[in-house]
Amino acid sequence: MIIVLTQCYPPRIGGIENLVFNLSLHLSKYEKVLVLADQHNIIDEILFDKNFKNDLIIKRFGGLKYFRKRNKFRELKKINDLRKIKAIISDSWKSIEYPISKFNNKKIPFICLVHGNEVIIKNNRHQQRILNIFSKVNKIVSNSEFTKNLIKKVSSQIENIEVIYPGVSSFENIIEEEVDLIDGTPTLLTLARLEKRKGHENILHVLSKLKDQYPNIRYIIAGEGEEKSYLKSLVNTLNIAKNVNFIGSVTDAQKKYIFNKTDLMVMPTLDETNRLSIEGFGIAYIEASLFGIPSIASNVGGTKEAVLHNKTGLILDNLNDLRNYICELIENKEKRKLFGKNAKNRAQNELHWNNQVKKYLNLISNLSK
Repeated sequence: MIIVLTQCYPPRIGGIENLVFNLSLHLSKYEKVLVLADQHNIIDEILFDKNFKNDLIIKRFGGLKYFRKRNKFRELKKINDLRKIKAIISDSWKSIEYPISKFNNKKIPFICLVHGNEVIIKNNRHQQRILNIFSKVNKIVSNSEFTKNLIKKVSSQIENIEVIYPGVSSFENIIEEEVDLIDGTPTLLTLARLEKRKGHENILHVLSKLKDQYPNIRYIIAGEGEEKSYLKSLVNTLNIAKNVNFIGSVTDAQKKYIFNKTDLMVMPTLDETNRLSIEGFGIAYIEASLFGIPSIASNVGGTKEAVLHNKTGLILDNLNDLRNYICELIENKEKRKLFGKNAKNRAQNELHWNNQVKKYLNLISNLSK
C-alpha cells in the first residue's frame, strides 16, 4: 500500500492538485493507494471521488488545519500492519510535518514532494521547520533542477534529493466540451491562475500593439485569481476587448477544446521571489505540448526545463522581446510547426505519466530494500 498525504487535491484546480492526483492515479495501477486529502467542498468532492472509487481509496478531512492533520494521523494509525505501507508520499513538507514526528521510528519510507514556492525562506524559524522535516524524510522529490537548487538554499547539507519532472496524461479518451466562442487567427493562450507572476499584463500590452498587424488575433485567458478585475479593466483601457476571452477555470474536457483552437501557449512568468512566489516548473506548458503547441516562456524559475529554447518553444531573457518572439512564431509557420512537433514528442515520450510513475516506483522499491 502507498499512502498519499495532501492538502491539494481535485476537484480543486491547480498545478499541485494536477500532479498529486495523477501521481496517485497512476501509482494505483501497480499498488493499492490510499489518499488522505483536505476537505474543501463536500458536494463537489463526493462527485469527484465517486468517479475514481474503483481506482483509489480517497478519504477527506475537514475542519481547522490542526484537526485535519491530527485526524489524518489517526487514520494512519488504524492500519493494523504498518509493514504493508511501502511509502508515505506527501504533497509538501507541511503535510508530512505532523505524521513524521509520530511515525519516524516505524521504518516507513517518507517521500516529500517539493514544487518551489514552499521552500522560499521567510525567516529563521521557517527555515528550521523545513530543515527538520528534510532531515527526517527518506527522499525529497523536486519538480525541477531549479527547485532542487532552492532546496539547497535551505541547507547545502541536504543530499537526499531526486528530480522527477511532473508528468502529463493523454486527453485521447476525453470528449471535448466547447467553453466559449473562440474564433481568431492566430490564437494565443495562457492557462494559469490570474496572479501577477504569470505575466498576463505583459501579454495584454503586447497584444494592444499587435492588433493592427493582426486584426483577428485572439488571446484566451483561462483561469481565475485575484488579478481578474485588474486585467479586465486593463483590457478595456487598452481597447482590446474584442481580441480577449476570459473563460475562467476549465475542466480537462474544456482544456481539450481550447488546446485544439490554440496556436501558441504564452506565459512569460515573473520573478516574484520577494513575494514568496516562483514558477518551479510549469505543467501547463507540457499539457499544451501534448497538442503540438509551442510555448513562449521567460527565463525565470524552472520554466526553461519545461520549455526547451529553440526546440519546443522560445525562452525570453528580456520581456522587451515578447512582441518579437510572438511575431516570429506567428510569421514563421515552419518553425512553429517544428517546435510543436518537438514539444508533442517530448510530452508523449519523455514526460507522459506512464513513464514518470515508473521513476516513483523505482524510488519506492529502492527505499524499501
